[in-house]
Order: sequence, then structure tokens, then C-alpha cells
Amino acid sequence: MRSPEPRIARYVAQETAISAVINTAFSLAFFLIVFGRLHVVPVRGVGAYAFDFLPQSFAIAAMSTLVPGAITAQRLRRGQIAALPSGGWLPRGLLARTAVMAVAAMVVAGGATCGLLLAVGPAAMGWWPALAGKLAYGAALAGVVTPPGLRAALRR
Repeated sequence: MRSPEPRIARYVAQETAISAVINTAFSLAFFLIVFGRLHVVPVRGVGAYAFDFLPQSFAIAAMSTLVPGAITAQRLRRGQIAALPSGGWLPRGLLARTAVMAVAAMVVAGGATCGLLLAVGPAAMGWWPALAGKLAYGAALAGVVTPPGLRAALRR
């Protein structure tokens, strides 16, 4: 019998790509809600660009864990995808796993990005560069968070 690993790797890559696209769209929507069409986006201060990486990180990680995890659980129940052996460090429960991933992303990735921008970033940014940064960050964070969340969802 063939190992399910190549199929699992393909599944994780496909779902990660979908997650990155969806979370880029969410990043766009929330950027427009928070910053609108300001010509200059403030970087420092509560609610400003740097600070916004904290809730963005939490939301992206939560969405990148919760939605693919729920879809994967459903596919496992239906026998559409093979389970991986048990193990791993993430919680087995979907909501607990989502919380762990979201808080960790907010603290580590969001905190580092916010801190870096506060330490060496400009006081303000043009709208287009600020938007591009948020979109790239949303896609990249989804690309980092989705695979371990999916692999944890696949473990029985």
C-alpha cells in the first residue's frame, strides 16, 4: 500500500494556497475598513498601522486554523482524506488549536512586526505601500500558520 504522505503534502499545499488567497482578501477588506483611503497612514499609536498587526495576526491565524481545520475534520469523517498518526504539539480540539495558534501568532509575529515598526519604522506611510505590506503579511502569515494547523487536524 502506498504511503498517504504525497497526497497529504499536496492537500496541505492546496489548502494553504487557498487560505493565503482568502486571508489576503480579508486583509484588504479590513485595511479598507480601518484606514479607508487616507493618503498617509499613521504608523505609531493605538489603532495605527503598527498596532494593527496585532489584531490582524490574531484574525489571520484564527481563520487559517479554524476554517481549514473544520473542512479537514469533515473530509476525515467522510473518508475523503487519510488521517495521519497521532502526535504533535498542538491541541487536538479545533477551538483549542485555533486559540493557541491565534494567540501565538499575535504575540510572536504581530508583536515582532509591531515592535519593529515602532522601533525603526517611519511615523507615517503612503497608502499604497501600507496596503501592500498588509496584503503581503496576511498571505505570508496564512502560509506559515495553515500547514501546522492542517497537519494537527489530520492527526487522529
